Amino acid sequence: MPRTTVDIDGPVLEDLKRIQKREGKSLGRAASDLLAEAISRYGSKRKKPAKFDWISRPMKARIGLADKEAVRAAADAGLLPPGGAPR
Repeated sequence: MPRTTVDIDGPVLEDLKRIQKREGKSLGRAASDLLAEAISRYGSKRKKPAKFDWISRPMKARIGLADKEAVRAAADAGLLPPGGAPR
């Protein structure tokens, strides 16, 4: 976790320490939680992750990988991806 130094006004620090004791958190955790809440209310400029759609389709194997002759023939015909057959 990154560390930094922040100047906090005395009365704000006193309130933060009260919250820290009441919630049983470290001072840094209490400050991080409060700042995260304030930032979310204020509106973060951080981009939301793009929606991820998982696409699955049947592979419909063309050859049996246990059949060495079929794998060699597929390689000779250029049907295997660059780098050859999967290992």
